[in-house]
This record gives sequence, structure tokens and C-alpha cells, in this order.
Amino acid sequence: MLLACLLLATGATGQPLETPGQPPDLVKIHPQEESLELSWSDTEDRLQGSVRPLVPHTGEPLHVILHVGSFEGAEFNGPLTLSLREKGATHATSVTVTRDGRYWRASFTPESSGPHVLDMSFRTTRHKLLHASLQVEPSPKVPRLVFWSILGAGLVLLLGYSVRNLLREGQARRQPPTR
Repeated sequence: MLLACLLLATGATGQPLETPGQPPDLVKIHPQEESLELSWSDTEDRLQGSVRPLVPHTGEPLHVILHVGSFEGAEFNGPLTLSLREKGATHATSVTVTRDGRYWRASFTPESSGPHVLDMSFRTTRHKLLHASLQVEPSPKVPRLVFWSILGAGLVLLLGYSVRNLLREGQARRQPPTR
């Protein structure tokens, strides 16, 4: 009986049922083969989507694809505001996106490694602000200076080897044949 009253009260207010230990505005993240799958729902709406790549890195684009749907009533058409920020930071990179076909799409490029939060905000019957925790790893790429230095050294070695071979061919042509 108590559970039925809780369900009725939750349905009447449009508030999500809280899972013990998990805030109602926290989006669940499930790692898949190539992406992080996002899911959230309350009694009125649901959000599903993905974040690619599976392991976000600094300096590399992070692609977010979302779908927001209502359980009843009119279809949600947006807009959606997405923000990516470092955990604990008050400023963020934000974009407001409109629906592109069935989905809302955005891209971010994290500038630092560590814990980040993807905020998703939209309004259906009331304003909803959801959060997904992401871990951004340092970029595994070789720094540009090292890359260009190695490339330059390789080109100098190739040029030197080519000049050496050309000089050897020229010397071999000048020598008279031996009998």
C-alpha cells in the first residue's frame, strides 16, 4: 500500500523515483563497444543517447547524440541545451541544439583531462537538468613538436641518402672500364 502511494505521488508530481544512493538527475552510463550509452527517465520523459568515443581524450572531439521522448502527450521537439564542464567548475562550454531528424547532436573538445560533467537541459512540462559523469583521459598522441622533429629528421636523412647515391652513380660513370 505504501509503495502504491509513493508511485501515485511520484506520478502526480512528475518527479522521478529515486534509486537509493543515486540522485534523480543523474544519467546512467553503460559502456558499449564503441560508445558510452546514456539513459534516464522519470514518469513523464525519457532520454537516451550516446557519447563517442568510448574513452574521451583531451584535444579530441567528443560527439553527443541524444533522443528525448515523452511517455504521453505531444512529441518533444526541443531545443536542448548541452554543456561540458570540468567537475566542480562553474563555467562550461554550452550549445543549444535543435532536433536534426530524430536526434539532437553536439560536439565538444575537452581541453583538460580528469572528471567532467555533461549537463543536458530541456523543458517539457517542467524544466529538467540532467548530469552525466565522464572521465576525460590525457591525449595519447605524441606532442606536435616531437612529431614534426621526427618527421624533419627523417626527411633530412632521406635527402642525404639520395644525394649520396647520386654522387656514387656519377663517380662510377666517370671511371674508365677496367680490363
